[in-house]
Amino acid sequence: MSRKILVVDDELLILNAVEKALTKEGYRVTGVQNRQELEAALQSAPYDLLITDLHMEEASAEDIISRVKQKSPAIRVLLMSGTASRTDTDNFIEKPFKLAELREKVRAFLHEPS
Repeated sequence: MSRKILVVDDELLILNAVEKALTKEGYRVTGVQNRQELEAALQSAPYDLLITDLHMEEASAEDIISRVKQKSPAIRVLLMSGTASRTDTDNFIEKPFKLAELREKVRAFLHEPS
């Protein structure tokens, strides 16, 4: 069974690139840009992985994570940002990133072989 990934980013170009890259890897990816789309996507929970931007216009990353964990308590979370530098954490990827780097991080997060 393929893993389900929820991607949250208000930048459409990034959202589309991440969705396309991970779908090519065989994951079932749902991309959302805002709170309304997030609520709709949560109807398809549970998800295995949440990839969310740290800085969104209408919701904080903490708020998004909290909402998703209500429906998917065991979900893993990968944060991404172009403005915060948190290279000391395993669950962070800095924008702009190479899609190969993202795919590798997702495989590691989901404990899948490369």
